[in-house]
Amino acid sequence: MDGQPGFAIKLLERETDLARIEEVRRLPLDSLPLAAPISLIRDGGSGYLMPLASDMNPLREPYLPREFGPRETGSIVWYRNTGGIRRRLALAGSVAQCLAALHERGLAYVDLNPNNVMISDDVSREETWLIDTDNLTSRANPKWDIIGFPGYAVPERVTKKAPPSTLADAYTLAILTFRLLVLSHPLEGQAGESLDGDAAAAAINAGALAYVGDPTDDSNRLPPRSLSAKLFALALSGRMRQLFLETFGVGKLNPLARPGAARWRDALWLAYDNVVECADGCGWTYFRLLPQCPACGRETPPIVLATVFPEWGETEWANVDPPARDSLTLSLHRSTPVGERQLWGGYASKDPLLTFTPVGKGFELGAREGVRVTDGAGKRVERIPYPENRKEYRVRVETSGRPARTLRVTSIEAI
Repeated sequence: MDGQPGFAIKLLERETDLARIEEVRRLPLDSLPLAAPISLIRDGGSGYLMPLASDMNPLREPYLPREFGPRETGSIVWYRNTGGIRRRLALAGSVAQCLAALHERGLAYVDLNPNNVMISDDVSREETWLIDTDNLTSRANPKWDIIGFPGYAVPERVTKKAPPSTLADAYTLAILTFRLLVLSHPLEGQAGESLDGDAAAAAINAGALAYVGDPTDDSNRLPPRSLSAKLFALALSGRMRQLFLETFGVGKLNPLARPGAARWRDALWLAYDNVVECADGCGWTYFRLLPQCPACGRETPPIVLATVFPEWGETEWANVDPPARDSLTLSLHRSTPVGERQLWGGYASKDPLLTFTPVGKGFELGAREGVRVTDGAGKRVERIPYPENRKEYRVRVETSGRPARTLRVTSIEAI
């Protein structure tokens, strides 16, 4: 059945690698979207059995053609047809979320690259898994022998000055995210193009070139008329720009100055929540603050925004008016799920607690069993009208074991 876990076999080059797989089997990997080894294979070659959904392919094949396929595939139309900005943010956010969970358990993934990220064939789905878990390592027992995949190398690993680490993972995650959204390496600009292929690759891997978005050094800017330059302007939120600057600026050669995977996870999902679809139906997705669709020029209509507020009186807000946690756009074309991530900033479950479904001139509110949605008078709310003429509607969301949240739904003009 599509989307359901199946199984795959990975064969190992050396039988001695089975010892490493046996170590990985004992690591705390429960509930993570990882193709962790289930059982070892010893007869007829060495390898291991791992879970894997059957309708998935490596990220490299559909999303990174400039690296792994014909360069002409990387066009604006192709970018849109493969999910645009929205799906790319979801894929990168899922990878960051998995890495952050590993890092919280004291583990490093070590060899993140487009061959090891599996994604759903169906563009409408956002399922993401990491495979090749035989490279996983712990802080207590790091493996020095894995340097990294070409184009996804970390400077301190190239020079072998430091072992694999969570901050090395975060550097590779930033490369993967930048390539996915901008279709270029973050150090692959005009300075790199002036070198021959091998010299450019060596300089990029060693961190010897400036970040293409460095505000104080324009020596390695992206070619101004390139697709990557256009995407650099369109596909990165303000928070993401700051994280890229920290990673490939001061953090390029100083791992301790890099943002970790958890910061990337939060920034990517927040950006995802604030992407809108073109009102003209051209298929382009873009950040809600843009005044018009970058693809077709259609003016951005008023946007319905749900802003999440914590309950007044919670410990952290006891003596102040509680500020907004985060906001998310409510789509006028499809159901918008609201879950643990938006309400409490957690990532243990991705199942929605509440959905806003556009119906007529309003939204139908569907709540999961055990979730209560009420108005200010405590009356259940199952539908709200479209908030026209600067009106706003507030609903209170309650569920057992969690602090209540208030969602303010309002319509705003694009800047």
